[in-house]
Amino acid sequence: MKAVRRLLVLALVAALCVLTGASGAAAHEERESTFPPGTGIAPTYRPYDAAKPHLVVCKSDSGKRIAAMTDPKVKALNATLLPQCAFQHIQAAVDAVKTKGTNIYVLPGLYREEPSWNPPCAQSYDGGIVSYDLIVSCGEVINLVTVAGDDPKDADIVCDTALCNLQIEGTGVRMEDVVLQGGFKADGDWIKHNGIKADRADGFYLRNLTAELFRENAIYVHETDGYTLDHVNARNNDLYGILTFTSDHGLIKNCEASYNGDSGVYPGGQADVNKDSTTTGPLTRWAVEITGCESHHNALGHSGTAGNSVYFHGNSYHHNAAGFVTDSFVPNHPGMPQDHAWLTGNKIYSNNENYFERFVHSGICARKPAERGYGKGTVCPTFPVPVGTGVLIAAGNYNLVEKNEIYDNWRYGAMLFWVPGAIREDYEPFAQYDTSNGNWFKNNRLGFHPSGVVQPNGTDFAWDEQGVGNCWEGNVSSTGTVTDDHEVIPLPTCASGGSVSPIGNVTKTARNAPCATYQREDEPDPAGCDWLDSPTKPAARRDAPGEASAAPAPPAGGGNATPAAPAPSAGGSLPTTGVSALPAIAGVLLAGAVLLVHRRRTRAHP
Repeated sequence: MKAVRRLLVLALVAALCVLTGASGAAAHEERESTFPPGTGIAPTYRPYDAAKPHLVVCKSDSGKRIAAMTDPKVKALNATLLPQCAFQHIQAAVDAVKTKGTNIYVLPGLYREEPSWNPPCAQSYDGGIVSYDLIVSCGEVINLVTVAGDDPKDADIVCDTALCNLQIEGTGVRMEDVVLQGGFKADGDWIKHNGIKADRADGFYLRNLTAELFRENAIYVHETDGYTLDHVNARNNDLYGILTFTSDHGLIKNCEASYNGDSGVYPGGQADVNKDSTTTGPLTRWAVEITGCESHHNALGHSGTAGNSVYFHGNSYHHNAAGFVTDSFVPNHPGMPQDHAWLTGNKIYSNNENYFERFVHSGICARKPAERGYGKGTVCPTFPVPVGTGVLIAAGNYNLVEKNEIYDNWRYGAMLFWVPGAIREDYEPFAQYDTSNGNWFKNNRLGFHPSGVVQPNGTDFAWDEQGVGNCWEGNVSSTGTVTDDHEVIPLPTCASGGSVSPIGNVTKTARNAPCATYQREDEPDPAGCDWLDSPTKPAARRDAPGEASAAPAPPAGGGNATPAAPAPSAGGSLPTTGVSALPAIAGVLLAGAVLLVHRRRTRAHP
């Protein structure tokens, strides 16, 4: 058995080495990033105080919007702030901050930030990696609004300028009363990659606004130690709604994210504060806490490559293609492989939206961005997921999924599978089986709609039968029996010590492998991949009161568009049985994964 394992590792690594040289070149990468020192705290909200430093931003119609307000308390605050307005653009106010701990109040209105569209400082930028120095001197090359808090002249990444502890707050009644909007150029392309980026901006607090229509991220927090995103709405973006990367001491609460082509909320490359712990369960230290958020109608409700030490509780993720996803796929993410997410007390349901068929396979996502129908329901998925899945752990360790309501996900309630370290460019033999271990699925309620009707998952649990210490215990199903997809090894209990196989079921690995070759533009419908097919509604499912199972909606942004033929897939069908298929399995899996790695790496964090 040990000899077989060694041969498999060598085959995986050799295949990757050969295939990497043929992979596509990077188009636009993030700079090399590291974790902040970890000495910060998530900032708390500062209410209005006339004696404290503050600046006010407004639009020409803000007064009219304030006059129409019906909430007397909010209206009174806005009436006080309106005469103090000195800026028409948020970036202008950020640039005018002179004192740490300043509040910027943004009065109701639509903020397009036109001076950021094509500033003189951006004329010399011709693409490629954006250094931190460039972010400081001309963040407008990729951002509509930039908050850069570290002085680039020093060697650390600690916030030490007037922009530390900055609070930006929309003053409307609703998040939608203040809108930061990107949109499209005259040629149909995106105006900006990102909406607002907080870079090394320790103590950053963003509250009560909406950001929409960006090529990459509506709200982006990078290398920041201590931040809070409170009552923010991120919608209608090609990739991510809310993205945080190599940051620590984060709090994301009461947010909404919808109609994003990758994920609504993405805490990736999070500070690996529990990397040395082999304990599964509640811990005392988290890199980011996410609570009270609703993420819906995205390709993924949540994702996070190296989403380490994520405390995820009290959220509602629904009507995405997949609900909560975390993974260890992509190289150059500090903190790999992923570890220690705690999912508890969440509702993860009805994640069956097939945006692959509706928008990618129809040809709508191949149009110019301005013609796709963003803002009218269009979602153009950039990452392959098994449509109809509630929770997906694609290679991670010591994650606890407990006491959640997981129902009406027509493929899988929760799915766990292994990914070799070579995929993330870690070729050490021990790294090939360092995921997925110590993952516990405990005391979840499966298939129960809150009204009491039965809305089962297609299969409650899917697992590739790999890993050490994975277990399932105390889960209950509305159908009376918790279902799983085991072929050889039944789901082990936690009391037994969990799973013991570092290799797993290669047949299942082979079935998943073709899906890794998905690319929205070049290979939108890989041969042999069933993840992108619409799952079948479970026969036992019953409509809840006031709910009717609806037929798929017509394509947005184009109506009766003639479906475009999918790009041809390379190769034929992949063998799904037999030990003799291992070299082919490894080759196809790694070929697709390398493409996936480079695509997601180059698009995720500019």
